[in-house]
Amino acid sequence: MPRIHEIITYLRTIGEVGDAPRLDPHVADIDITGVATDEDAAPGEMSWLSPKRWEREPGRAEAFRGSLLVCPVGVPPTASGAVLARCRSPKLAFTKAVTQFFGDLVEVRWPAPGEGPVSRDAVVGPGVRLAPGVVIGAGTTIGAGAVVGPNSCLAYCDVAAGVVIGANCSIGLPGFGYAREDGGAYERFPHVGRVVIEAGVEIGSNVCIDRAALGVTRIRRGAKIDNLVHVAHNVVVGENAVVIANSMLGGSARIDDDVWVAPSVSVMNQARVGRGAVLGMGAVVLKSVDANAVMVGNPARLLERRGAQ
Repeated sequence: MPRIHEIITYLRTIGEVGDAPRLDPHVADIDITGVATDEDAAPGEMSWLSPKRWEREPGRAEAFRGSLLVCPVGVPPTASGAVLARCRSPKLAFTKAVTQFFGDLVEVRWPAPGEGPVSRDAVVGPGVRLAPGVVIGAGTTIGAGAVVGPNSCLAYCDVAAGVVIGANCSIGLPGFGYAREDGGAYERFPHVGRVVIEAGVEIGSNVCIDRAALGVTRIRRGAKIDNLVHVAHNVVVGENAVVIANSMLGGSARIDDDVWVAPSVSVMNQARVGRGAVLGMGAVVLKSVDANAVMVGNPARLLERRGAQ
């Protein structure tokens, strides 16, 4: 595993560090054991902070509890003692560092030839039914009695007991995310998180639920997802929410409990849909939606509020 000084040296070598920190020898030799979101990082882990996020929430750097934060130039020192690698492009710098030092986390590992359809480190509970063509990749746990339909592929996910998954689904594979080089080329942002599917969830066929970039993509208890739905990285679908065919939930969108998402809805990255809201057929949701709101159209607009007299 890399040490802090090795990562800083690498970032300096590729020209990303705009303000190189002076490292105490004891700090310089701290091992970085993994990566996490800046909110969840623990000692020994690294993360990153975007300029826009820091501008909106300057306290996030101070709240960081990991060991190494790749962040914008200008972020002041923190009382926590975390090392700040101030970079011209924090997202690109973090992308390159994770790819360089944690390639094993980035790679999707499938069963080896001759191993069968289930990876050796996967855990499949009693009574699980895997239909023909199913492939279970690394880092996967499937609870007792779950059902996985034909030709579905799962990796880096935790599936609760009794969950039903349809045919031709892709769950836990990397989502769509890139950092852009100065010359315009794109570098894939590492997706090293997980998918968590809680009890009582039913998932239709031809559904994609992306592996989180960092952290977790979560489908909460009792949610129902129809055929041909795309759930991007780090989305949260709330308890007893319903997401119907051809809908797309953008990265880090949050669908709260008891929300109804009608067919062919698109929800913008990072938008939050409040509890009990209804998104009408074909709605294009570009910003957050209040609880119990009924939204229709492109762009989505308020039609009424559920329960209003």
